[in-house]
Amino acid sequence: MIEKTIYDNHQKILVDLLTEISSHYQTISLDQLANRYGYTKQYLSSLIKKISGQTFIELRTRKRIEQAKYLLASSDYSIAEICNLVGIHNLNSFYTKFKKQYHMMPNDYRKNNYLTDHFL
Repeated sequence: MIEKTIYDNHQKILVDLLTEISSHYQTISLDQLANRYGYTKQYLSSLIKKISGQTFIELRTRKRIEQAKYLLASSDYSIAEICNLVGIHNLNSFYTKFKKQYHMMPNDYRKNNYLTDHFL
């Protein structure tokens, strides 16, 4: 019974953390989350890894790249602008991360997925 309670608490924490990351992906830091939830940075980092299988940086980066993907298909922002809008401030890093996550370059994704009628 105690193990189930711990599991449920970890699941709730994970949902809360993912919601925070999703809402504030541009600027959220592990320090901010640790302060908000009353944990040390080291403990929260290991807890996130334990219950999600990914690090905080990996989760935040995934959200940033997902948002960039959406903006590539639905906006006229340049890739550099999208990079900055999602909180990644190094264009080369952005290209590398996008390609790692989607197995194609951002400009190729845009060419294949741009919604020509998204302004209608």
